Amino acid sequence: MKLRWLILLPALCAAVIYLTAADSANTAPRELMFVPVKIDGPVHDPPNHTYWFGPFAECASVLDIDGDGKLDTAAGRNYYLAPKWTKFADYRDGAETNGPDVDDNYEGTMDVNNDGRPDVLSSGWMRRQGIWWYENPGKVGVKWNSHALLEADGVEGMVIGNLAGRDGKDVLVNYFARKPGRSLIWFEHIDEPPWFKQHTLGPEHVGVSHGNGIGDINGDGRDDVVTTTGWFESPPRPTEDPWIWHPDYSFSAYGSERPGGAGLPMLVTDVNEDGLNDIIVGSDHGYGLGWYEQKMENGKRSFVLHWIETDYPTFHTMALADLDGDGKPELITGKQLLAHNGGDVGAFDPVFVFYYKIDKGRFERHIVSYSYLTPYFGSDSKEPPPNYVVGVGMRLQVEDMDGDGRPDIVIPCRTGLYIFFNKGYPSRTRGVNWLPKRESYPSHIPWETRQPARKK
Repeated sequence: MKLRWLILLPALCAAVIYLTAADSANTAPRELMFVPVKIDGPVHDPPNHTYWFGPFAECASVLDIDGDGKLDTAAGRNYYLAPKWTKFADYRDGAETNGPDVDDNYEGTMDVNNDGRPDVLSSGWMRRQGIWWYENPGKVGVKWNSHALLEADGVEGMVIGNLAGRDGKDVLVNYFARKPGRSLIWFEHIDEPPWFKQHTLGPEHVGVSHGNGIGDINGDGRDDVVTTTGWFESPPRPTEDPWIWHPDYSFSAYGSERPGGAGLPMLVTDVNEDGLNDIIVGSDHGYGLGWYEQKMENGKRSFVLHWIETDYPTFHTMALADLDGDGKPELITGKQLLAHNGGDVGAFDPVFVFYYKIDKGRFERHIVSYSYLTPYFGSDSKEPPPNYVVGVGMRLQVEDMDGDGRPDIVIPCRTGLYIFFNKGYPSRTRGVNWLPKRESYPSHIPWETRQPARKK
């Protein structure tokens, strides 16, 4: 008989632990400790239409902006220098506030112009439509020049990876809107201005939808492109030969039979350790997180969907990283907080950030942050604005931000920019007791002191 224990520490570290009756304390799953630090956030000022839930940028980049060897972070129009996270506002164009949103739907970083300094790429679909890159000037406090990579509407984001087989700085475009004549495209990074060269993956509309990703599906050493309705096989000469389309699956949200969008990026990894890479995919604006198991039988390739989660919605972004140092990656994801300005299904369900231990196809959920939303809304709500209500936005990052050798989680969302510092596993031995001594409390009476009997 299985016992299911749910341990929740709101907005801090916790886990959902699955134990059998025979499990002991020594064999129970151990929990990583994460210490959240709020770097920045919106001001709660309802008369001026800013609230504790935004608007605030929902994407972040991690890069060494000033070349001091420490990782800094940027989110929307602001960047923050480590180690004190000193804020520099309006360092670039784009990422403007548009009503309740910030026009910053995806961010990434690379050294575009090969000058030794990391630049920032950002996409938007409202005020500045398309993908732009912002040039690091190499001096703090100076405005970054902007350069258009792609000017087009209906662009949700991008995935940076190695499609040309060269430097890993290619850009796969994610169109969420189908338009006449529109095909899925990617940009090869080249070594001279304008630094990128456009390529088309396939015919009109094929693979065009919300969500795609990069990874080696067929094990030939070349990265392929995965979409919600199939995958493009990379040819021997990716920049010259036509890519091969394989409509081997079609993703839809849990409970829906219609093909739907996915989070960005979709991830390619060997989930069940059988030597074949699989695909991890979450519903962008519906319920469900799952993985497609790749199978090969008699030379025929197929994909079988396995659900990881069916009770949670809006897995808009995710990442893989080895959080505990065991050599195996964990899946880090969560719910986009109040996506579509609260108009999504399950928008006011609890908001969360999860990571999953993966063991040969089995996903073990652990909670980084978990918060209830409904107490803070409604005509009769008298609750003050909350703090540290955290969900993922449109791009989270996993990097070692404090240099201690453990990957930390950088989470931008509508309530602010957070870093969850990974402190590793807690010791199982008795350590330092940080609480004040009992004797320091004025009301303390030694236990050994007998109290006089009260008179009746």
